[in-house]
Amino acid sequence: MEKIQVLDAGNTRMKLAVFENDTLLEVIPFENRMELINFLNKNEKIVLSSVVDDSFLSDLSKKTNAIFQIHFNLHLPFHLKYKTPETLGIDRICNVAAMNANQSFGNRLCVDIGTCIKFDFLDEQQNYLGGSISPGLNLRYKALNSFTAKLPLLEPTTSVELIGNSTTSAIQSGVQHGMEAEINGIINRYQQKYGDLKIFITGGDAHYFDFEQKNNIFADENLTLKGIFELYKLNATHA
Repeated sequence: MEKIQVLDAGNTRMKLAVFENDTLLEVIPFENRMELINFLNKNEKIVLSSVVDDSFLSDLSKKTNAIFQIHFNLHLPFHLKYKTPETLGIDRICNVAAMNANQSFGNRLCVDIGTCIKFDFLDEQQNYLGGSISPGLNLRYKALNSFTAKLPLLEPTTSVELIGNSTTSAIQSGVQHGMEAEINGIINRYQQKYGDLKIFITGGDAHYFDFEQKNNIFADENLTLKGIFELYKLNATHA
């Protein structure tokens, strides 16, 4: 198989991955869309998963016509049971595809910690049932600043005390320990309902949290990119 350029255009981050013969060769992050587009090799296939506006696809099309776009109407390796698939984030579909490729049986749960916290559940009958969406780290920090008169705007940090002894450390404790408790609490509820399940952790902000190292928990920062590639392979004959 030729080299495939895989693009994950998220709300706050853009990533380019290069695959060759089922192997992920490299991942490059970009902050600027035109910088990314100019970097692309127009002679290689581009596979796009985007949750941003259509102007990105329009700009990309000026570079090349060899674009394969991921959407919910593709042939999927699981049964889509979501009631409103036309509103389902493409990144969530990609995460489920990657999760399925990694673990093809049993109950599986993906936790994507980025702009939002997204839970996605795939049951042992290969049914994607949906999950949940809640605000991520930066959204929570921005909300405290935007909807109060005096609370400062803070950035996420890897060092957070349980007891905040200043306004800054109190906000950090509330936002980050609260978010970690939310994530662990929801995971526990899935485990109580479905018993043994495999859990996949991904997302640009996942590194701010320490999850228990257990045999059923897998951390993969490139899960979405791998899912994009899996969906491309499954549908490439129709591309």
